[in-house]
Amino acid sequence: MIVEKAKVRVKCDASGCNNLCDYVIVNKKFVFDGSVYLCEKCMKSLYHEIGKFMIPKNVKPIYKKGENNE
Repeated sequence: MIVEKAKVRVKCDASGCNNLCDYVIVNKKFVFDGSVYLCEKCMKSLYHEIGKFMIPKNVKPIYKKGENNE
């Protein structure tokens, strides 16, 4: 899954929200358009809700053991 800035101006996919989308969550696994369009407010709300279950970590370590990092 990839999160990108929206290039098209469509309505937010969240139920009951009438704002225009700012972000799109793209799922490349589907043949059809499996994208979810979210506005700024709904994206922040989703981020806070995910934070209740998962702790954000770095995807890649800052340094590797045994390597000289300058």
